[in-house]
Amino acid sequence: MNIQPNFLKPINSRRFRLSFGADHELEAQVDPQKILQPTIDHFKKFAIGPYFWFIVDLKKWKTVCGGGEIEKLTPLRAHELFNDDHQKIHDITHPMDLHQVNAFSSFWVNLFLSLPEDRREHLKMTLYFRILNSNREYYWIMVQYPDSIHDYDGSFVYGLVIATDISHIKKEGQAMMSILDITDGNCQQFYCTEQKKLSSSFLNCEITKRERTILHYLALGFGSKEIASRLELAVKTVDNHRQNMLHKTNSRSSAELIAFSVTNGYL
Repeated sequence: MNIQPNFLKPINSRRFRLSFGADHELEAQVDPQKILQPTIDHFKKFAIGPYFWFIVDLKKWKTVCGGGEIEKLTPLRAHELFNDDHQKIHDITHPMDLHQVNAFSSFWVNLFLSLPEDRREHLKMTLYFRILNSNREYYWIMVQYPDSIHDYDGSFVYGLVIATDISHIKKEGQAMMSILDITDGNCQQFYCTEQKKLSSSFLNCEITKRERTILHYLALGFGSKEIASRLELAVKTVDNHRQNMLHKTNSRSSAELIAFSVTNGYL
């Protein structure tokens, strides 16, 4: 179903920083990579393409560490990125997308912090926008904020960011954010237009947890037999799940299903 558009102005990087409570003093010192490493390790198993990750100190606005294919997927060198101003990531973002991405991220932060802790883990946010690769050519990435560390007052201290190359799936379009509620499969999409509007629509494909797991393996290029073996299911069961998802998403092939799933935040 569709809902009435919300209105949101794109915002600059300075205002975006303030969404996280930047410039406040820390109340405690922690090792963010040690705390967030289990989430990073989990993501490695399900990445649907080349990716890189980094952790941002949201108080000091610095990228403190990272990994993956940073030097292939961006024009930056790792030593230039770490322990330096996070603005360098913004500088390689497509200029038509940057302020929209700032607006989406700020909206997400406010929504996330307004929710009870037991609801936060059920929402999955994904951004889609363009950045420069090592050849200084723009391409599409999928960005997720899968984990974070908060201060005693609940404000963000560190944030884990994971960026995946989806240029083999997405070639055109405009910057977008999706928020998936994994409890019921509802996916809300957000766009910023030139009129500075944020529009959204709900999709309810009712993709189950099991189907999302199979989607991940399909996106990795596995066939039904290998998926069945990994999940200890019958091949026919895997094929039935695949057919159900094709029907739910009105897709004609696994490639279309994967493209739909990426665009709508199910991967």
